[in-house]
Amino acid sequence: MADDNLDMGFEIPEDALERLQDPEILRKWPQGLSDMVTVISAALCRAGDDEDTARERAFRAVRALAQYAGGRSLYVPKGDQLDRALRDREIWERFDGTNVSDLAGRFHLTEVQIYSILAEQRKLARARTQPDMFERTEGAG
Repeated sequence: MADDNLDMGFEIPEDALERLQDPEILRKWPQGLSDMVTVISAALCRAGDDEDTARERAFRAVRALAQYAGGRSLYVPKGDQLDRALRDREIWERFDGTNVSDLAGRFHLTEVQIYSILAEQRKLARARTQPDMFERTEGAG
């Protein structure tokens, strides 16, 4: 897996990983962040990364997540809700404009369900790139 898969559109300082891997800093991390590094690292090892690569990528992933969501609460669903959300995102990423039937077979869904998922994912993608013109902003009357 290429390192650029973790690119979230912002720069991570070159020395960030070295600073994060310092045992003194690691000891001071809140337990949740430390657990995130451990879980992500283990998942990457199960996916085939060696321990050093997995640990480096885990730190990079947690750093990117902290850059994205740092300072605010982040809800992460579990169980069926998580599985469905990840499945739907994967369907969106695999969709090439002509493979609805293939996706339906691969994910054991009907073509109608695939079209519905694609419509919802399209709305989500649009919302990420185009703010709602009619959404109330703070201070607006």
